[in-house]
Amino acid sequence: MDFLSDYYDYYVGNQTDDTLTVSGGIVICWILCVVTVFGNSLVILAFITEKTLRSNPANLFILNISVADFFIGAFSFPPFTLWNMFGYWPFGEGVCKMWLVINYTACTVSVCGIIFISLDRYWMLKMKLKYRQFQTTKRVTVMILVSWVVILLLNTILILFWEKFCGEHVINYSRICVTDYYNNLANVFVQFVMPLAAIIYLNCAVYNEIRHRTRTNPSVISNRSIFQATSNRLSITAATSVSTRRNVNTTISSTGRHRKAAVTLTVLVSVFAVCWIPFNTVLIWRVVSEDSTDNTAWQVVIFFLFSNSAINPFLYALTNLKIRDVFYKFFGLKCFK
Repeated sequence: MDFLSDYYDYYVGNQTDDTLTVSGGIVICWILCVVTVFGNSLVILAFITEKTLRSNPANLFILNISVADFFIGAFSFPPFTLWNMFGYWPFGEGVCKMWLVINYTACTVSVCGIIFISLDRYWMLKMKLKYRQFQTTKRVTVMILVSWVVILLLNTILILFWEKFCGEHVINYSRICVTDYYNNLANVFVQFVMPLAAIIYLNCAVYNEIRHRTRTNPSVISNRSIFQATSNRLSITAATSVSTRRNVNTTISSTGRHRKAAVTLTVLVSVFAVCWIPFNTVLIWRVVSEDSTDNTAWQVVIFFLFSNSAINPFLYALTNLKIRDVFYKFFGLKCFK
């Protein structure tokens, strides 16, 4: 049996000797479950009630991640928590495979959503005025639907038929619920390393573009002062100065918006990296060394992984006024708006 199955056999067999760790893990699981469902429900509600959110096609990428994170909270957490509570997988092979399909699909779609947001910000900076015509609601919707369909099909085929492809049945579904094909370096590379590399590249490109624009602003501002001085002498030049000032102000305002959006994206990506890197690092270590990991350490990295779905909606609320308003209204905090 592969290392992850061995680990869960070890974990299940030693739960009675580590009651405090298991009990703490169960409590954390239920807390993450409630917070994830609650937070992402509010984000989805914000999109339903606020027309201005839906008017910007790029915001649909945020909605897409929230839907995926909601699925993680509603369908991934409860079985995993009950597995911890009982000390064994109580639902059998069929439910296990369905749960794995939902879990891996939702997690992968969430990661894909961050790539889409990074790519959208990159397109916005590069295309400039052409961006509005390019990034339409139809295009965004197609990108989201295609990602869901492709990821769902791949996970369904691999999870349901992997054992037939390999010609062996090694997992005892009365005790554990895992899949063999995820536990190898190739999968870690495709599922995490490649997406992370793409996200880092796109965000670096966005940062360099914004830095380039910021550096060009001083010369533009200098030109504005020259035109202001000239406008005191010639009325024609004054008219030109007004037009120039408007263009400069628009440029400065646009650069400021891009910078703010880049900071928001950086926070989102940083939280993603902090939550996902520990799990994948431990996973790579276990594959390479074929060594077992301490039970508590393994639980910690799993909780870090799942916590990403609980944190995301509150990041949206911090960085988006309309979403924040929905949170305020729910908690009755209108006075703090």
